[in-house]
Amino acid sequence: MANTSKGSASDNRRDIALEEIRRALDGLQFGCVTIIVQDGIVVQIDRTSKSRPDYSSKVTGGEGI
Repeated sequence: MANTSKGSASDNRRDIALEEIRRALDGLQFGCVTIIVQDGIVVQIDRTSKSRPDYSSKVTGGEGI
């Protein structure tokens, strides 16, 4: 019985972590998601989003700066 409840708690933590990771990835076009794991448990999820200017409609004769 004890193993079942422990497995269930572990499964719940895994499901919660996966959902948070999905949220962090949702809509991310440029950037990174860093997952910090301690003792086999996800303890932190960092999302860094990059912004890239779109010059295509404002500048003619090439891409970028």
